Amino acid sequence: MDTERKVEGKKVQESVSTELVLDIHKGFTIDERELTQPPNKSPGYFRVIVWIDEEDVYGTKGVKSFGGFHQFQETLVIALDSSAYKYIYVELQRGVCTKDPGTSNGTVVMGRAKIRLPPWNSCNKFFSKVNLIGLNSDRCVVIKGYIDLSMQLHRYLA
Repeated sequence: MDTERKVEGKKVQESVSTELVLDIHKGFTIDERELTQPPNKSPGYFRVIVWIDEEDVYGTKGVKSFGGFHQFQETLVIALDSSAYKYIYVELQRGVCTKDPGTSNGTVVMGRAKIRLPPWNSCNKFFSKVNLIGLNSDRCVVIKGYIDLSMQLHRYLA
């Protein structure tokens, strides 16, 4: 977006850049393996992946979680180069392996969400508990958990 201002009778163009500041606080997921298998005393590793377009994917660090509760406490800053963006996509993954970042490392998508971005003209911080949707063992769409997050648009002169 560009803004205009008059300086001594002349029109000056200033470029304004916009970023989405996304704070990922905590989350909870239901793991069906815990219902059908003996309890696992070791922690699971979880990570949140977010994107607005498929070319730019951002993610949190992997965190240890016990009993389905996850504490991320991480901030992601995403550059927005167009006001045409309307949604951010969120995915919670289990089984993050830092040694092998390939797709065959046992990573499982626990749930996904599609979240509307704050209004383009807003400067307020929005807090939300977002339901994560996934498939159960019967291949039915169900709520698998949630993520607490907040987001705010930040504008500055480039």
